[in-house]
Amino acid sequence: MEQQKAPEAAQGQQQHYYAPQYAQQAYYPQQHTAASHLKEWFNFREPSYVKGFVIGAGVALILTNPAVKKAIVKGVVKVWGGLQGGVEELKEQIRDVQAEMGGE
Repeated sequence: MEQQKAPEAAQGQQQHYYAPQYAQQAYYPQQHTAASHLKEWFNFREPSYVKGFVIGAGVALILTNPAVKKAIVKGVVKVWGGLQGGVEELKEQIRDVQAEMGGE
């Protein structure tokens, strides 16, 4: 009987009905477990992850080799010495140009 009274009471008034699809849904973050964290860190199904993993492992193996480290340090020292020599040569050329300009 109340169902019949409701439309009569609502006559002349605008009824508001919100469909469930428009209702605001609460956000509940996913619970992360140790297993889900491991899956995020070790995703071997992703091709770019596998490439990065292999490259990183190769670089780590190379850089931990004492002979390779020694060669890298020697190369860096040689390049640094060459840069310093080039800078000194450039400074000397600048002084020569300044001396020529001052003599005119």
